[in-house]
Amino acid sequence: MNFRYMGAVVVAGLVLVAAASTAQQEPPAKSTTAVHHAPTNLKVLPKDISSEELHARMRQYVSEVGVPCGYCHAENPQTGKLDFASDDNPVKETARFMIKMTDDINTKYLAQLGDRRYSPAFTCGSCHQGQPEPPTFVPKASTPKDSVAKP
Repeated sequence: MNFRYMGAVVVAGLVLVAAASTAQQEPPAKSTTAVHHAPTNLKVLPKDISSEELHARMRQYVSEVGVPCGYCHAENPQTGKLDFASDDNPVKETARFMIKMTDDINTKYLAQLGDRRYSPAFTCGSCHQGQPEPPTFVPKASTPKDSVAKP
């Protein structure tokens, strides 16, 4: 057998093995730690809220109301990015009002109940149920067994 041919086959095989093992290696892990800047223009949420807690709350609002961040936050016309501190979007003021309302329901009213097992915390999702406009309540049709017997 031709040694030149055999050498080429061995080299080609080594190149293929090296390429295959490189392709199977996982790429370096990207950092999953997001860079958050200190919150500004907080009018309802605590001024000392951590950046992480603020973002967790915002993700909860997004989920419970079923809207993207830009629903409440205005876009900066120069950068095209959301300007979270801006008050240019009037929906943001409505959101602030609703946040105050849910906090009041939880701290002023539900907190007065002795047994909280039957009164879970009130959240945006309690009414919105993942929709921008809370669905209209439609009572169930009553049945004769639902009526209370008169004495």
